Parts: sequence; structure tokens; C-alpha cells
Amino acid sequence: MRKATPEKRWLTCIHALLLLSLIMSIAQVFVDSVSAAPTTVRVSPPSITAEVGNNFSINMTISNVLNLYAWEFKLGWNPALLDLVNVSEGSFLRAGGDTFFTYKTNTTFGYMIVDCTLLGLVPGVSGSGTLTTITFHVKTAGECPLDLYDVLLLDPFERTIPCDVVDGYGHFTSSSHDIAITEITVSPLNVFAGEIVHINVTVQNQGGYAESFSVTAYVNSETIGTQSTSLDSGASATIPFMWNTTGHNKGEYAISASASIVSSEVDTADNNKTANDKVIILTSSHDIAITNIESAKTIVGQGYTMNITVTLRNYGIYSENLDVTAYANEALIQTQTTTLASGASTILTFTWSTTDWPKTNYTISVTAEAVPDEIDVSDNTRFDGIVRIGIPGDLNGDDFVGIDDVFFVASHFGLGPADSSWEPNCDITDDAYVGIDDIFIVALHFGEEG
Repeated sequence: MRKATPEKRWLTCIHALLLLSLIMSIAQVFVDSVSAAPTTVRVSPPSITAEVGNNFSINMTISNVLNLYAWEFKLGWNPALLDLVNVSEGSFLRAGGDTFFTYKTNTTFGYMIVDCTLLGLVPGVSGSGTLTTITFHVKTAGECPLDLYDVLLLDPFERTIPCDVVDGYGHFTSSSHDIAITEITVSPLNVFAGEIVHINVTVQNQGGYAESFSVTAYVNSETIGTQSTSLDSGASATIPFMWNTTGHNKGEYAISASASIVSSEVDTADNNKTANDKVIILTSSHDIAITNIESAKTIVGQGYTMNITVTLRNYGIYSENLDVTAYANEALIQTQTTTLASGASTILTFTWSTTDWPKTNYTISVTAEAVPDEIDVSDNTRFDGIVRIGIPGDLNGDDFVGIDDVFFVASHFGLGPADSSWEPNCDITDDAYVGIDDIFIVALHFGEEG
């Protein structure tokens, strides 16, 4: 084998250095290009305009990424304006192999978390593309951000890939006629008779046309006043009202407002609104009142429990400490002690255990003891309706556990208090759920009478 001469070895070395220099130059150009264009995850398009009643879609896109193996992001929106329709995976990460894609949503608060990862020992994907597509339905006119946040990008070694994030924004309009009351603020909430209450009613033209209409404010069913206004499409205005409480007795007063229906208006449900808080007219003395009492059931199985919910209000100007007692007919159920600041309200829950109570009808009542120097005690006692203690499983009060009771409890199986068809009498065990235990109790007492 012929050895290379020193001249040839020198030329080989020169060629290697030149090749290395070329590779480093190419690499530096590539690095420079990447650093000049950082990885970006964005809502695309960044600005959306859509009409009420229609759907629209946005993409979460990524650009200039190197070796992406997995990603995650959160997206927020205004749930009063938008309903989520669909979430689907984009094509970008699938270009690298099989993927696992999942998402969770909270439609009450208006946000979602979306995740996707490659599967197996495969390299990541580089470049630009679509991560996911999200479709919304526009419920009402307005504007809101499409807030992209908590974005996480990972390479195959679970190293974080830094990125920029760009949000989106939605403009939602209506081509119809649509007026809405969006807010009512009331101040002060605790007053004496004769004082002025200030009420601000915010209205919005959610339609596509300029409108002229009137707004009326009410206290309970009494008219406070009416004012006329005009609004361009999409515009809002706050209309002030004043309520003079002279001549009104102590009590709780609901404040509401109504916007007149404009020509061709279809969605009129939001033309009316009630303020979240009530106005309380106080007395300048010691004054406790029971304002509401509600028995959870009308029929309770002997030996089982039932809750009685009582609302108490301090209409006086002094903080009070007092006992509150619940009765079935004239028999004591339970006594509780509570403290109430001036103008404050509280809710007490009494639990009635019917063990050893005879099977019959009972009138439920609650009494708040008179506090020292209290003059008006007429509202310290309040009565509820009739509650029957009967055979466990007798759900219709006919003193017989029959097939109708079986069908009744079975038709409510799986329901809880949040369900519109909730029937508390079927919740025999009083655990806020109609389950197999309730059906079992009906079945166990099937055929009993008396």
C-alpha cells in the first residue's frame, strides 16, 4: 500500500477544513434564520367577525418550530356570547406519525385545554402548520378575546421549546333587530323609608340597525319611571333612575327593568332583567323577621330525615343574637342560635329526624324569638305547608306502597336537585340523589298499608 506523500496529506487536511467550514457556515445560516423567525403559536385568523346564529372556526397554528413532539394550550372565550361546537386535530403533528389527541372544556366559565403528542420513538416535526381547528356558535352580539394561554411545546427529549403566543379577537354582530338589558346596578342597598335609591340600567343594541325605544324601571311591580333612548347598532348606554322610598314599609324590594320591543324583534327574552341584589328598607329599632320557609318534601318516610330551610332577616339597626325554633304542629323539631348584623340575612337549615314520630300530617312552622325591645313581632313566626310522615316508599300519600310508587321512583332514578324534573319525595334517604337505595326501600315496603 502506497503511503500518501506529505503534499497529499496537506491537501486532504485543507479539503477537510474547507468542508467543515462550509458545513458550519450552512449551519450558522440555518440557526440565524431560526433565530430571526421565532416559534409562534397563534389564533388564526387573529380577528373574527361573525353574525349571531352562525358558526365560525379558528385554527391554532404554529410556525418555525424545530423537532416538536407534543403540545398543549388553553383557550378562553366569553360563554355569554359563544357556544363551543367542535374541536378537531390539525394535520401538523400527524405528519410525524401516529398521535394521541384529547381536550377538556368548561362551557360554564368558557375555556378549554387541548393536548396532542406523537406516539413511540419517533423524531419531532419541524416547520409550520395547523395544530387544531375549533368551531363556535355565536349566541348573541358583542365582542370578546379568544385568549390563547399556557402554551407548552416539547421536543422528543421532553425539553421545552420557547415560543411566542398571539391571541385572537371576535366581533359578533346581528343582522336582526335586537335590544337587550345587560346590567342593573343599585345603590345603596340598605335604606330607611324616605331615602333615595339610585338605579343604573345598561342597555345594548345587539341588532344590526339603529333603534329608538323606551326603558322602564320597576320596584316589585310598581313603576319607578320610563325614559326614551336611541342607540346605533352595537352601541350601549347607561340610563339612570331614582327611586324615592317615601311611603314604603320595611321589607325586601326587587329592582327590575324592561326595554320596549322594537319592530321585528324576535329575541325578547333579554329585554327584561332583575337586579341581582334587593333593596332592604330598614326600621330604626330592633326588628327580626322570618322572610321564607321551605320544607324539602311533602311526604317523608317514617324513620327518615327531611330538611327545612329558613331565611331570616334583621330589619333593625342593631346586631342581634337570637334563637330560632322549628316545629311540626306544636312539637319541637330543633332550635338554632344565630347572630345577624343590621340589614343582614341568613339561611338556617333544620334537619327533622322522623324516628318515633307518628304517621300523620304535620304543619311546619318556624319562630324567631323576639329580641329585647322588639315591637313588631308579627313576622317572627312563619308557617309552611303540610308534610306527611308515612310508610317509607309511599310517595303519593295514599297510605299504600303500590306499583305506582315503584314506577314513580324508577322514573326519577339518577336525578339530583340540579335536574329540572327533580322530585324530592323520591329521595327517601335524603342524600340529594335518587339512587338504587331509594328504589330498594320502595321495593322492601311494597304492599304495606296503613
